[in-house]
Amino acid sequence: MFDRRARHVPVPVLSVAATAGFLGLAGLAGCSGGSHTATGGTTGITVSNKSGNFGAQQLKSALLTRINGDAPISAPNAGSYSSLPGVQAAAAQMNGVTVTPSQCMPATVLQGAVLDTGALGTAPAAVVNFRVVTNGVSEVLATPPSQAVATALGRPIPAGCTHYTASAGGRTYQYTVKQDWVQGIGKKTARVLNISLQGQKAPASVWSVVFQGSGFIGAVSVDGPNASEAAVRELGQQAYQYAAKTLS
Repeated sequence: MFDRRARHVPVPVLSVAATAGFLGLAGLAGCSGGSHTATGGTTGITVSNKSGNFGAQQLKSALLTRINGDAPISAPNAGSYSSLPGVQAAAAQMNGVTVTPSQCMPATVLQGAVLDTGALGTAPAAVVNFRVVTNGVSEVLATPPSQAVATALGRPIPAGCTHYTASAGGRTYQYTVKQDWVQGIGKKTARVLNISLQGQKAPASVWSVVFQGSGFIGAVSVDGPNASEAAVRELGQQAYQYAAKTLS
């Protein structure tokens, strides 16, 4: 998600997981379809924090380190959520963008980012980005207040915002938003989100899943020609399992 290299769509679908407060079709990483194998670190480091108040460096150690054998495209970032480069870049991308209906802005910036930037501003967080063939994957882990967890997982798409438009630079783009809740990823119900750009010759779609563990919340986002719900759910499950084991 923090891969900010220019893509064919100049208007972000959403702002970034993962990673969060930071996704955008103008600057995303993605993942190919099919089966994916993700692995964690090889250092054997285990972080124990029974209070659940994990620090940014602890969360960083719990991020996936390889997907299909591929290492991250850059070193993981860790710090307060609002200080992460991808979060700041996403906010900058939204300057000059007009969303219609206006009440649908949260669907692009907050829900599209997977995690609520306002609720997580000072929360410890870490993010990593991968590129698999021509697609990409982003993962974010954060230690938010319990209220922020409820906000991130429980907020529905605003009424009338399953379809919206975003305008910038004299051009207008149409998006479709879909959201669902699934079992089996994390300790509680996970949220799956899909935002698709309509009317383009090439597919432009982002799939994200946000999950909850003991004392942490995480999100995985997938973007690319073969991005799918199956791919993001598979990677989300692997990311949760590794983080839960590392932070236990």
